[in-house]
Amino acid sequence: MNIKNLSSVTRLPVGTISHRHFFFEGQLSETARNLHHVYTPLKPVSCHFPKDVLGLLSPLGLLSPFASSFVRTDKDRYRFYGTSYDSSFANMGISVWESSDGLHWTSCNLGQIKRNGKSTNLIHFDGIPGDQGFVGQPQVVPLPDGRWRMYFWKHRDNQVRYTIAESEDGLKWRVPNFDKPALYHPCDSGLVACAGGLVTHKTKEIKLPKKEILVRKRLWSNDATYVYYNQQMNRYECYTVLLHPAIPDRRVDADNAASFHRLIHRRFSENGITWSDAELIIMPDALDPWDLQFYYLAVQWHEDIMIGSLGHYRVEDGQQTMDLELCFSRDGYRWHRPLRGGFIPRPGKGYGRMEAMGIYAPNTWLDLGNKWLCLYAATTEPHNSSKHHTATLGVTFPKNRFVGLAAGRIPGGFLSEPFVLAEPEIFLDADIRGWLRAELCDAFGRKLPGFHLMDSVVVKGNKEAHILKWKKSIAADYRHECLRLRFEYTDGEIYNIGF
Repeated sequence: MNIKNLSSVTRLPVGTISHRHFFFEGQLSETARNLHHVYTPLKPVSCHFPKDVLGLLSPLGLLSPFASSFVRTDKDRYRFYGTSYDSSFANMGISVWESSDGLHWTSCNLGQIKRNGKSTNLIHFDGIPGDQGFVGQPQVVPLPDGRWRMYFWKHRDNQVRYTIAESEDGLKWRVPNFDKPALYHPCDSGLVACAGGLVTHKTKEIKLPKKEILVRKRLWSNDATYVYYNQQMNRYECYTVLLHPAIPDRRVDADNAASFHRLIHRRFSENGITWSDAELIIMPDALDPWDLQFYYLAVQWHEDIMIGSLGHYRVEDGQQTMDLELCFSRDGYRWHRPLRGGFIPRPGKGYGRMEAMGIYAPNTWLDLGNKWLCLYAATTEPHNSSKHHTATLGVTFPKNRFVGLAAGRIPGGFLSEPFVLAEPEIFLDADIRGWLRAELCDAFGRKLPGFHLMDSVVVKGNKEAHILKWKKSIAADYRHECLRLRFEYTDGEIYNIGF
C-alpha cells in the first residue's frame, strides 16, 4: 500500500510557475493606502471519534494531532497517526485511525497492545529496548520503494530521542537501529538536567566521551518536530526547535523551560537517516513581543509557496498561550509573517472553549477539493500547567484564501506587483461588500488606454473568481505581456489575483 504525501498535494509540478499572486509579504507596498492584512474567515467543524474513545480504542484517554500525521492511502482513505496519552501525562502512545472524509474516524484494531485483556489501536514497535510507555508525535512519510517510515519521540529508560521506524503496511513497525536516532533531546542520557522542564521524565547522567557529546549536541532539538519528503528536491526536510540559552532580558521563570528560548531551525537529509547541521530560520525580531518564542513549525506546499503553521508562544506569566500563526516562504529559509498572531481564533481563558489557551498544529491540512480542513489540538490549559486536557477540533476555509488585503469605509488601494498575463482574463478572489474598481497598467504603472479606473466595471460580491472587466476594452489584447493592476475599493478583502 502506498501513501499520498498530503503536504504537497497542491504543489505545482516541476517546470511550471504559479499564475496567482498572494499577499504574503510582511510589509505593505509603498503604493498601498488605507489597507491592512487579515486572515480569511474560518468555519468550525466537528470531528467525530468512536464513543469509546476514552475507553478501549483509545485506552490512554486523550488524543492529540499535535506534531502527529495525516496521510492518505491508495484506497482514498485518510489515516491518522495520533498521540494518545492520559490526563496525568504519565503514559503516551501512538494510535491509528481511519476516515473517508477527515471528520468521522474509526479505530484500527491492531492487536499489538492490550488493555484490560482487550486489543487496542496502539502501535508496538519491534526493535525498541525497554519501556515503550511514552512515545508520541509521529511523523509518517513515504519511502521511494513504497515502504513507510515514521519518526517519533521516545522517552524513558534514560532515553529522549527522535527514533526512526519502518513498515511495509503502516501498521506493523520496526526500529532497525535504535542507537542511531534522527535527533537527540538534550536530556538524553542526562547530558542536560531535565529539571528545567523540557521533559517530564528524569534521566540519570551518563558519563560520555567529549567526542560523543559533541556528536549528540549537533543533533539536539526539543520535541515538536516535523519531517517531510520533498519530492521535487529529492530530499527529506526536518523543521524543529532550536534551544537557545536564555538571556536575562527575555527570561520568564514561570515558563516550564525558563533556561531556554525556543527558536526554529531546519535540517536536510538525502536518506532520511543522516541529517545535516542545524540552520536557524525563524527567531523573534523587533516587531514581536518581548517574550515571544516559537514552539513548532509545520510546513506544506501550495502552488509554488511554502505555508508554515508556526507555534506563536507567549511565555510571560499570566499568558503561557499558544497560537497557530501562518507564515510563508518560497525557499524555506526566508519566512514572511504578515499577521503576527493566531490564524485560528482563540477566545481566551474562562470562555469554556477547548481552544481557550492553546492551539497546536498537525503535520498538514487535508485537501477537500475546494477547501482545506485543518484538524488541530486544542487545550483549555496554559502551557506550563500540570493538567493536560486536549481535544481534536477542526476548521475549514477556501483553497486559495489565506491572507487578504482589507479596506474599510474609507477607500483603500494599491498597485500590484508586475505579472505576465498568461490567461485571456484576469481573476480576482475577493469578498467586496462595498465596491471595487481596477485599472490595467504597464509594468511601470502607467495606465493603458481604455483601462482607466473610470473604465472599470465595478466589482461587488463574494467570489473566488471575479472576472475583471472594462467597458470597451479586454485584457486578452495584452496576453503574454508584463502588466500591473491598480485597485481602489471599500469594505472588502482581496485574497489573490489570478492571471
